[in-house]
Amino acid sequence: MTEREYLRHLNKSAQKFFPPEDKLPRGRAETLRQAKRFLKIKEQRIKQRHRTGSFSGKEICRMRSDVIDHLARVLWEESVAALAPEVRAKLNVSVVAHGGYGRRVMSPGSDVDLTFMFPGNSGRVSNEVAQLIRDYLLYFYDLKFKVGHGARSVGECIALANDNIETKTALMEARLITGQTTAFEEFRSRFDKECMDGREEEFLKLRQLDLSVRHTKQGDTPFVQEPHVKNGCGGLRDYQNLIWMTYARHRTLNPKDLVGLGLISKAGWKEVAQAYDFILRVRSEMHYTEKRAEDLLTLRLQGPVATNLGYRHKKLLRRIEALMHDYYTATRDLLQRSSEVMDRFHLQQLETGSQKSRLMGFLARSRKEKQQERFDGFIRKHERVYAEDAGVFKDDPERLMRLFLHTQKRHLRLSPDLFQLIQESFRLVDTSFRYNKANRETFEAILSNKGDAARALRQMHRVGFLGRYMPEFGALTNLVQHEFFHLYTADEHTLRTLDKLDELGDPTFKGAELFQQLFHDLQQPYVLYLALLLHDAGRAANKKTHSDESTMLAAAVSRRLQIKGERRRLLLFLVDNHLLMYRTATTKSLEDPQVIEEFAAIVRTKEYLDTLLLMTYADSKGTSDKSWSGYKEASIRQLYHSTLRFMNAPADFMRNVQVPLDDLKAEVKRRLGAAFEAEVEAHFLHMPPSYFNFREAEAIAAHIRQFRQFFEQLIREEAAAGLLPVMTWEDHPDQGYSELTVVCWDRHLLLARISGALAAESINILSADLYQRADHLVLDTFRVCNTNFAAVTSKSARHRVEESVRTAFGGSQFDFSTAIAQKLGKSITMLDEIGDEIPQRIYLNNNLSPDQTVLELQLVDRLGLLYDIFMAIGKLGFSVTHARISTEKGVAIDAIYVQDENGRKLTDRAHLDALAGAVHAAVHVRLHPAAA
Repeated sequence: MTEREYLRHLNKSAQKFFPPEDKLPRGRAETLRQAKRFLKIKEQRIKQRHRTGSFSGKEICRMRSDVIDHLARVLWEESVAALAPEVRAKLNVSVVAHGGYGRRVMSPGSDVDLTFMFPGNSGRVSNEVAQLIRDYLLYFYDLKFKVGHGARSVGECIALANDNIETKTALMEARLITGQTTAFEEFRSRFDKECMDGREEEFLKLRQLDLSVRHTKQGDTPFVQEPHVKNGCGGLRDYQNLIWMTYARHRTLNPKDLVGLGLISKAGWKEVAQAYDFILRVRSEMHYTEKRAEDLLTLRLQGPVATNLGYRHKKLLRRIEALMHDYYTATRDLLQRSSEVMDRFHLQQLETGSQKSRLMGFLARSRKEKQQERFDGFIRKHERVYAEDAGVFKDDPERLMRLFLHTQKRHLRLSPDLFQLIQESFRLVDTSFRYNKANRETFEAILSNKGDAARALRQMHRVGFLGRYMPEFGALTNLVQHEFFHLYTADEHTLRTLDKLDELGDPTFKGAELFQQLFHDLQQPYVLYLALLLHDAGRAANKKTHSDESTMLAAAVSRRLQIKGERRRLLLFLVDNHLLMYRTATTKSLEDPQVIEEFAAIVRTKEYLDTLLLMTYADSKGTSDKSWSGYKEASIRQLYHSTLRFMNAPADFMRNVQVPLDDLKAEVKRRLGAAFEAEVEAHFLHMPPSYFNFREAEAIAAHIRQFRQFFEQLIREEAAAGLLPVMTWEDHPDQGYSELTVVCWDRHLLLARISGALAAESINILSADLYQRADHLVLDTFRVCNTNFAAVTSKSARHRVEESVRTAFGGSQFDFSTAIAQKLGKSITMLDEIGDEIPQRIYLNNNLSPDQTVLELQLVDRLGLLYDIFMAIGKLGFSVTHARISTEKGVAIDAIYVQDENGRKLTDRAHLDALAGAVHAAVHVRLHPAAA
């Protein structure tokens, strides 16, 4: 159905509700009743057309706009007919649509933006006209429209447009809907003269500034996990910005005219049009699904949107991945092509300035000559690189690779024409090109430029060259990652790891001195950059463990790029073990010397250790802003330094770990004095040996003082009160956590009581060290943070936690479920809609520890998760001896060490099955409240 056919059909169907022969006014009640009927039927049919996919996203939005146009005219006629004849005769008002309504792009939740425009410069209106506008707008409110409106003279509109660029862009696309034409015609005749002529450059600068600020707020990439379809990079606002800048330059509101102006190719415009249409379709579905305006494509919303848009994959996750792949492709195309057009605008401005400067004579020409350079078939001009002629790559295909070395060394951007020429030359990037010696040497030179490799690789990826030269990386393009701590697509995450590594080469960068020194001393930058480029390549294979697949791909790349010997071994080690350091530091007890010894046995040399630390740093920082918290950095640094000490002198390291307790005891006694002698003896007698590993005398003394507080309370208070735990807090603000130490008698469900109290106050547990003395006292240390990943410094929050713990210890029965549920609200987790399909792992490992069963968990994170798990373990009569908790966006990766009632690891199959079943039920209990 063409646009003209639809309008004809709309007018014909509207006559059934508003017959032309009706005498006006019909009456407010009757008009409103018919308007509601008409709108309901039309909205239903538009929604049906949208869901069937038989009409494009742009057509659906235009249809809604046309329906609203028709209603606006009918309602205006009705409102005007109700006026007194003498008022009606003098009426001179243009009802004008602007903004999205002006451009006829109305999603289901879009605002209806109207301006009531009067001729001249005076905005004074009679009481009758003011009442007319109020009565008219009341129809829209009764029809449940959100209306943005203003009543102004043409002069006031012009003045407001010149004061505010947002108003200028909204009025730029103003469209007459109904009313008298006088004011609107005056507005159109004055707008360009008074708002645009002579102000084009200022307007373009403001638009570019707005775009830059908006992109920065959205992370400077379209490849985020929860994109904003309107304001995100490559979103609808970028398309609108293209319209406005085109109008400023060429006075046309149709961006397709850019093709005829030579500012974009036909293929480029086709990409833009298809991308814009797809994003509009996604946005319409978001509004339909939410039954309101919603522009943030959240994880929760992606599933219903994918399903309703007709993605037919059997599993919901696959449907989401397909939707988001298409979405990222659309936003990437729109961002690239709109950036290309804006760059051409900018270059036109520079060329115009250059032509004027030629009049200044010899000095201007001399300066221009210095700014230009010819090299290897290319020309440097305006800080961009151009091709000398269209056959530059055909004459010498190796120039395709050398070009990026030139841009890296000279800090140049690709000109729009060269960008297009590269894409037209992709057929040259074949198998022989990939195996070509000169090309691989140039590629190595690019990756060996320590501190400046990421910029060149991003440029190669943006134009599409990198994925063609290295298909192992190309398979990651726009690949959605459903390990939900990843905020970006696989390719964007990989490039961000390179950014973070380059960042270490900046001498002004602060707060990462250890990593900067290691980066400065790095002997094999090429290998590390290449390892980062390939470390997630296996994700494209969609296997459960991507590291093995990535290592196989890295081996294939090594053969192709002729990487041999020690460099090959280092590359494969880094790719295969890129998660080793992070997981060891966040899931294992670093006080256990066996953990350090086993880690050192895998790493083997200081070069491998240093390079792996740099890779871990870049990988974590490139995953998300919160993946490198102070606590996690401290844990990784502790692992690094402990391993380094072990490598340098293994025997000395083990002796230091097994410090003679007599010496340590003597130091503790010296600090505490004779009054604590009996308590020191008891502490050293009853605490497990692992407690003393790496433990300073000062910390041990503080724990003994806390035990004394507990005993004093036991003597001083009533029987029940005396049994309550004693809690102390120590803040580590630089590392983003507080340390909560709890001392008390061991009792059933102890950890559930404490973790429940913390969860009820929205406090996250980062890790826990749990020690049980032989005299049945316990000392448990929890490293905790608030929802902003900062130390818990609020005295009121601490007091509430302590009161909750004491309440839970007051009797055998306690339940934090209600308090946690209230904190959770309606949405248990951002992923509640697809919780069953997220890759989750519950694994019982009896190989990691000689006397403990390790419960390894990778689960959808939520408030109260540990409380439910500890409750499940405790109800089986088992005890938790140690826990390492690592929480990222949407996922918890935990290692919980469990023993049976006799203090041994679980070996009985029935016990192991019971534990796995209980934990599985606890994990899912809040995802399925009805089953609880």
